[in-house]
Amino acid sequence: MGVFVLEEEMPSVVSDEFLCRGRRVSLFRRVVAYRGRVLEKDLVRFGRAIVIVPVLDDGRIVFVKQWRAAVNAWLLELPAGRVEPDEDLKEAAQRELREETGYVAEELTQIATVYVSPGYSDEVQTIFVAKKLRYVGASPEAGEILRTVYMKPEEFLANIGTGVADLKSLAAILLYLKLSSMQQH
Repeated sequence: MGVFVLEEEMPSVVSDEFLCRGRRVSLFRRVVAYRGRVLEKDLVRFGRAIVIVPVLDDGRIVFVKQWRAAVNAWLLELPAGRVEPDEDLKEAAQRELREETGYVAEELTQIATVYVSPGYSDEVQTIFVAKKLRYVGASPEAGEILRTVYMKPEEFLANIGTGVADLKSLAAILLYLKLSSMQQH
């Protein structure tokens, strides 16, 4: 299964001007040339991240209810996090799974790699399904405010209309359900 990509003339990057850096992101102004026009685009550099769908033996998913400063709200999400420089994707997934939920996975399967919001960010997330989970104790990062929540994927989807949902979790759950139903046929 491939991604639909139309062959097109690529704009050329003229320059990337550094504007500012935060704790986790950097902001650049990218200048591009395309068919005689010069365009300016804002670019948030974030890098790679991982999302984990942790599946318990009874079919429930381990979610985290996490307070997010950017939206000043509690969100129900799948465990996720940034990949450190030179860190293997599977190692990052195991690390984030353990830190946020206290579980480690004996079985970790990569199911997709997606851009989060390519209109302004270079963030790429790799989605994993984690199975054969064993609880060893959580150790969230100092700045994380979260707790674990257990529910079936269908319960999560049934609650989507009750508020603003986390898109990475919604997409990962839908993809997990789609792949699970394809494996049963």
